[in-house]
Amino acid sequence: MPKLLSAPRPGRLSYAKHRQDVNRQIILPVAFVAVMVLVLVVLTLVGFQTGGDVGKWAAIAIIWMVIPLMAVLLALMAVSWGLVYLLGRLLQVSPRYTSMAQEYVLWFNAQVILWTDKFIEPILQIKAWLRFFTPAEKESEEKLHG
Repeated sequence: MPKLLSAPRPGRLSYAKHRQDVNRQIILPVAFVAVMVLVLVVLTLVGFQTGGDVGKWAAIAIIWMVIPLMAVLLALMAVSWGLVYLLGRLLQVSPRYTSMAQEYVLWFNAQVILWTDKFIEPILQIKAWLRFFTPAEKESEEKLHG
């Protein structure tokens, strides 16, 4: 067991980066939260031992809860302002490009109709000639007229 504890750590660059990441992403935030909790405990104990006013502490707590909310709302307001600005810019540009897009769509629609008519017309003519020469059609026409 002592052999495992005294084993040298690898000198690879990835291991050094891993240790740095562990320190920066795990140990540092946990230590910061622990220090903040200790500060809050000390402030609470000092405030209540000196006969601090509970209403004052409640007001301070509300202020500290509102500050992050204000920051979030300011960010939301900035995002909303940005969206309004971008939509305004879009409305300035869109009439020109929407008319161009509509022209292309109408042209494409006309081309599709033209080529489908050119493709289907011979098929319809062949069907018409085949119906003219089939005897079943003649009998059904006689029944309808007779």
